Amino acid sequence: MPPAHKDGRAAALYGPLRRRMIENGDWDRICSRLARELNESGWIDRFKDRSKEMARSAEGNGGVSVDSLLAELLPQAEEIPVNTRQEIVSVIRKLLERQIEFT
Repeated sequence: MPPAHKDGRAAALYGPLRRRMIENGDWDRICSRLARELNESGWIDRFKDRSKEMARSAEGNGGVSVDSLLAELLPQAEEIPVNTRQEIVSVIRKLLERQIEFT
């Protein structure tokens, strides 16, 4: 699903571009690179540790709902290191420049 904050043209291009990226393997390469970058930066380990900590502390309090876990973890999940974000955005931008003409 296209991001809600995009304009109409970007939303219309999102589906076909994503499909093309999946078909030619670019999507998997970008996802793999993102995972590698996040792992190397320690982000994945920190996120897992925080998730486990929350689950353990909730056990003594009768458990925790998925919604409350998501509400607590989403802000941390969105805090991808700036250099990793810039690197992945650069890869995507170069890919898009090859795929479409920007006007």
